[in-house]
This record gives sequence, C-alpha cells and structure tokens, in this order.
Amino acid sequence: MVQRHENLSRVLLIAIFYSLVALLGMQLAVLPGDVATVWVPAGFSLAVTLLWGPKVWPGILIGAFSTYPILNPSPVNLAIGVVTATGNTLTALVGAHLVQRFTHRPYPLHHTNHVFLFIIWGGLISQLISATFGVTALWVAQWISGSEFGHVFLTWWIANVTGVIIYAPCLLVWFTPTQQRNTRGIKNFLRQNLLEILAWLILAAIVVKFAFFEQAPIEYLMMPLLVWAVFRFPVTWTTSALVLTTSLAVIGTVQGRSIFVRDNLNASLLFLDSFIAVISIAVLVLIAILNERTQAVCDLKNAKQDLEIRVKERTQELSDVNQQLEQQQLYLKQQADSLTNALSQLKRTQAQLIQNETMTGLGQLVAGVAHEINNPIGFIHSNLTPAQEYFEDILKLLLLYQAKTPKPDPEILEFMEEIDFEFLQEDFLKLITSMRSGSERIQRIVLSLRNFSRLDEAELKAVDIHDGLDSTLLVLQHRLRDAGSPCSIQVVKHYGQLPKVECFAIYINQVFMNIINNAIDGILTRQQTETTPIQGIIQLETRLFNDSLVQILISDNGIGINPEHQTRIFEPFFTTKDVGQGTGLGLYNSYETIVTQHGGSLVCDSTPNQGTRFEITLPIGK
Repeated sequence: MVQRHENLSRVLLIAIFYSLVALLGMQLAVLPGDVATVWVPAGFSLAVTLLWGPKVWPGILIGAFSTYPILNPSPVNLAIGVVTATGNTLTALVGAHLVQRFTHRPYPLHHTNHVFLFIIWGGLISQLISATFGVTALWVAQWISGSEFGHVFLTWWIANVTGVIIYAPCLLVWFTPTQQRNTRGIKNFLRQNLLEILAWLILAAIVVKFAFFEQAPIEYLMMPLLVWAVFRFPVTWTTSALVLTTSLAVIGTVQGRSIFVRDNLNASLLFLDSFIAVISIAVLVLIAILNERTQAVCDLKNAKQDLEIRVKERTQELSDVNQQLEQQQLYLKQQADSLTNALSQLKRTQAQLIQNETMTGLGQLVAGVAHEINNPIGFIHSNLTPAQEYFEDILKLLLLYQAKTPKPDPEILEFMEEIDFEFLQEDFLKLITSMRSGSERIQRIVLSLRNFSRLDEAELKAVDIHDGLDSTLLVLQHRLRDAGSPCSIQVVKHYGQLPKVECFAIYINQVFMNIINNAIDGILTRQQTETTPIQGIIQLETRLFNDSLVQILISDNGIGINPEHQTRIFEPFFTTKDVGQGTGLGLYNSYETIVTQHGGSLVCDSTPNQGTRFEITLPIGK
C-alpha cells in the first residue's frame, strides 16, 4: 500500500512538472502548431523513465496532454493533444527500453560507449516517434501545410534531441541512487577549493555575458571552462553548469542578444542547438572517460593493496619458517639447507608470479587506454578532410557570388568587414591544418602506447629494440618532463644500426621501464641532496656487438649505488628505497628476463654521486 501511494505521488509530481516545463518551452514556439525549438520535457520524460521504470508513464501522458486544454481547449486542439501526448509517452518508454537494452543499466553515463548509445537510442532514434506523431497530427488538423511538414518535423526532432542531451544527464546524475552525496564532503570541498570555484564562476560569467548577451564571438570559450569543471568538480556540479550555460544561451538568443542571433528566432535557436549539441556531447564523453579512468585507478590501487597484503603474509610465513629452521639448525643442518633452497626457489617463483600479474595488468591498462583514445580521435581525424572540402566549396560559392555581383549590398560589405572575411579565408585552412597535425600527433602517441603494451607479442618473435625504448620513454614522459624542477631530465639517444632481435618484447620493455625508472629516481635524489640542482641526463646507446649479439647501454648522472649494495641489487625483494616506494623486484626480474629467459647478460657499474650505467647484452636469435 505504501509503495502504491508512493508511485501515485510520483506520477502526479511528474505530470505537474512536465506540464510546467512544457508550458515554459512553448514560449519558444515560433513555428505553426506551437512547435518549439528547445524542448526540455523530452529529456525529463526519458530521465524519469530510466530512473523509476515504465510505471511512471501515466504522469508523462497526463503532463503532455494537460498543456493543450490549458492553452486552447478547442476540440481540434484536444485531439492533437491526445495524439501528441501518446507519441511523447511512447518515445520515453521506447527510448528508455532501447538505452537499457544496449547498455544493460539505467544510468548510461559511466562508460564512453554507453554515452554514445544513450545519444543514439535515447535521442536520435527514439525521438523520431514523438516528431512523427506530433507533426502528423498537426498536418491532419491542417495546422501546417504539406510543404511545411519536413521543416516542422526536423525542428521538432532537433528540439527533442537537444532536450535529451542536455537535461536527461543532469536529472540522472542528481537522482540516481548510486550517486552518494555526502554533505560533509561537499562542505570540505567548498572550503578547500573556494578560490578555484570563484575563479571558475567569474570566468564563466564573463564568457556568458559577452557571448550570450553582447554578441561577442567567444561562445566556444565555454568549452575549456566545462572541461575544467569535468576534471575538478563533482559530476553533479558539472552537469548543472552545463544546463545553466545552455539555458542562459537560450535566454540570450530569445532576447536577440547572443552570438547565435539570425534572421528569425527559429533559425537562431536551431543554430544554438548545434552549439549545445557540440559542448554537451563533449562534456558527457569527458565525464565518462574520467569515470573510466577513476575506476581503473581504483581497481589498480585495490589490486596493489591486495598484492602487498599477500606479499606481507607470505613474507611473514617465510619468516616463521626461517625461525623454526634456525632453532633446529644444530640438529637438522642438512634438512635446514634443503629447506633454504626450497625457500629460495619459492621466492623466485613468487617474484615471477608478481611480475606476470603486474605486466598483464599494465599491458591491458595501457592497451585499453590507447584503444579508447584511438576511437574518438580517429573519428575526428577522418572528418577533418571533408570539413576542409566543405569549407572550400562554400568559399568557392561565395567568391563566385561575389564575382557575379560586382555591387553587393552595403549591409553585406559591412558584415564582411565586421568578420574580416579575408582573414577568415586564410585562418580557417590554417586551423584545419593545425587540428590535423594535432590529431596525427595523438595517433602517433596511441601507436607508441600500443607498441609498449605489446599484448599481441607475448610470444617469442623478432622486434625492433628502438621501438621498445621509444615507447618506454613515452610512457615515462610525464616524469621526464616534470621531474627535477626547475630542471627537467634530458634524454640523449645514440642509436646504432641494429637488426631485429628475437625476444619476448613485453618483458624486454619492462626491463627498460625498470632501469629508466630507477635512473629517474636516482637523478631526483641527487637533485634534492645538492644545493645547486644539476641538469639530469639519461643516455641511451645501442650498438651491434658482433654478428650474434647486440648491446643496449643506459646511463645516468644520478645519486649512484653504494658499493656495499651493488652486489645485492639483483636479489629478490632487496631495495634501498623507503617502505612503500619499492618492492625490490624490478632489477631482480630484469636480471631473470635478460639472463635466464634470453641467455644474455645484465651488468651494472655505478659510482656514488656520479651516476649509474647498465649494460644489456642480448643474442639476436634464440
């Protein structure tokens, strides 16, 4: 009974709120049949259906129908209201079903592919139902002519899609039960980031004022501000900021004061819809990417903690065994020696298992990130050439029109001077070239990440050693660039002509990662201990030692290794770093990989306060 009353209250509230926002949205109606260009109820109805299920459909139906008798209680208008309300209700039910069918969850904003599925099925596809029902009803009632059918249908559909993209995510974020909002946490966030929040609000207010109320062409400056909000503020605040921004843009456009103003209000709002779609989709994708990254980091952290607990437990067990062996040493020395050998073998096995788990997780994480980045950047890169061709065609048309009209209208000339038409012709092509260069750069970075992970090269095969070194440097680029402030670490390469080497590429790359990471740590330690910071330098040299061997030399000018430690650096679990900063497995696994797996050699030569040099020798063929 309580649940029934709760559902009834929810239906009534949905009907009332739907009716209110629908009446407000009809104030933007400029086409025959009261067709608005921005339709908030579309997003509202889809969101409540996703949140509370199809049982709320009566609230949507009542809310959608109630606006018609309020505005005009004529029989024809009521008949149109019945058809339109039916279409709006079916749209919400079908859209929610399709979204849940393809994403398998009512909150489709946690993953990048779910965001696109939400836009396609909840927005682009399902909203065709509402547009078909509504526009057909207007045409049958002769409120619009046959020639107006296509234009009104397109406007109706775009308005619904825009409402879904903008307002549905905000409602889902605020009312999804899994979104735990801690009041104390919010207060702490406000107290710790008050200056940043104020700075964001001031900058956003400036952009909104000049772009949406002063017609300054700076509307896309909202994009970096929204990206800032995605990475720094809670997702509820970000989606609310997006709704507020777009709402202010609509208000400014309706008042004829924004940059989107065109010949008539309908054209202005349609132009505004394109801007809204661009920033909304970008923000939703960024939110999903950030959530995926946060989840991946959390999973990795949990895995690391679990691994550390397991290592501590195993170490404690081994320590207990050692104590028992020491107590029985006088009586069972031979048996103690046998157990010691077994213990050593157990440590090596444990270290190898840890290395395999770490490499698999790292490779999958890097490959997954590279794959997720490659899809959207490939989409952007593939569309740059058509965009440039379209612009060139439009430019040719404008120049042809200019040639055929030697005395253009003064208003046209004034507008050409206002937008600096000649500069626009040159700068747009430069802009496209710059975007293409950037996308190609990202594609190269993604390729390097995939080369480093080499999940498809877990078996023995011939690879280019230089590719592995370069991919490792790319993964560590953030440490090389930021380390040693104010001096970053410089990498000097002296690559020779090497043939492809037959090896296990993923493990060889991990060797490079361990040694270069240690080199960075050594340089940082030396920079912190000396009064005058030194310029950190890491040198990479490759050469052909003979017809069957290649050498890779990695040297640095870091803190170096004390002589008493140099004989133990390849022992498992031995480390000179503080607790929690190293496991003592990096150089051990590197030695096992080079010497045991590949039949090569790994030699270290170090001088305290001067630097360290590692010499790796690998056979060309196994």
